[in-house]
Amino acid sequence: MPWERKGGGGIRIVSPLVPLTFCFETVGHLMDAVERAVHTLHVLSSALGRIGSRFFLCVTVRFSERIAARSLFTEYGEYVGAGALTAAYIAERAETFIPNAAARMAMYF
Repeated sequence: MPWERKGGGGIRIVSPLVPLTFCFETVGHLMDAVERAVHTLHVLSSALGRIGSRFFLCVTVRFSERIAARSLFTEYGEYVGAGALTAAYIAERAETFIPNAAARMAMYF
């Protein structure tokens, strides 16, 4: 069900968490984006893959922060798409794939 009842007769929209995928041409752009994200967004999960010379970051944020996340990450890279299928494709094709990447990178900031 895409909604649930709240107390007082209201409803709240419930949506499954969907990963957003972004592509970065340099590791510097990737690191700058992640550094800003871990300080301004609630990154619930993330994964990093490298295909050729490009870095692909899949991030899951709160539903209320999806627009802010897309805006932040596109300052440094390109938006590729959203959904589990996009993330699975990158995981399958990537030469290197690192789960929980944003949290691991945050340790260096």
